[in-house]
Amino acid sequence: MSKAILVTGTDTGVGKTVVTAGLVSALRRRGLDAGVMKPVATGCERDENGDFISPDTEFLCAVTGVKDPYFMVTPVCLEPALAPAVAARTSGVTGLVTDVRQGLHDLLERHPVLLVEGVGGFLVPIEGDVLLADLAEEFEMTVLIVARPGLGTINHTLLTVEAVQMRDLRIAGVVFNHTSAEGTDASTATNPQEIERIAGVHMLGTLPFEPELSVENCSPGRLVQLVEEHLDVEGFLRRECGEV
Repeated sequence: MSKAILVTGTDTGVGKTVVTAGLVSALRRRGLDAGVMKPVATGCERDENGDFISPDTEFLCAVTGVKDPYFMVTPVCLEPALAPAVAARTSGVTGLVTDVRQGLHDLLERHPVLLVEGVGGFLVPIEGDVLLADLAEEFEMTVLIVARPGLGTINHTLLTVEAVQMRDLRIAGVVFNHTSAEGTDASTATNPQEIERIAGVHMLGTLPFEPELSVENCSPGRLVQLVEEHLDVEGFLRRECGEV
């Protein structure tokens, strides 16, 4: 049976696209036919044909090497850089949840493991009153949380853990991701252990800042190498993908 793993964030801009691309690449290097999906993208741009495209989706496909059709990887592309439900209302677009469900079904038929990059955080509205959390619950997704490493992340991460656990969904762990070259504060070294102590969730590791990495320019830099060096890929593969 195929398995969907949601990569959600404690906030927007924490590096979900980077972590998703790096993990899928590492899994595929090990011979696992892992797929990737970004069901809803906002803040999209028009290409030369006038179609909306997402830099995040372009990055995911380029780095992982998946060959699934673009409309499956990202079935919903919206121009306003807003929460999906708000962007859809602003654009007069309907049927988001139907399109996302179909995309999930299609890709789960193609791959034994599918990493699904969420948009924003776990409780972001997709359409109407339907939240990302509702879809994660419907598809019985395991959840991987991406968080900032510095001060404030304990509260944000524990809130996300609690929200996931209230849906009775399994948590695969937490990845901390440095998104800038700014110096780390004193809390960075102790935050992972404190979150693990309180929440009892697995710490997958911390990704350092990679200056050559740019999602907007579709440049991965040393991303895959850093994932291999700093994240517990083997443990993730064994725990989350061992029975598929």
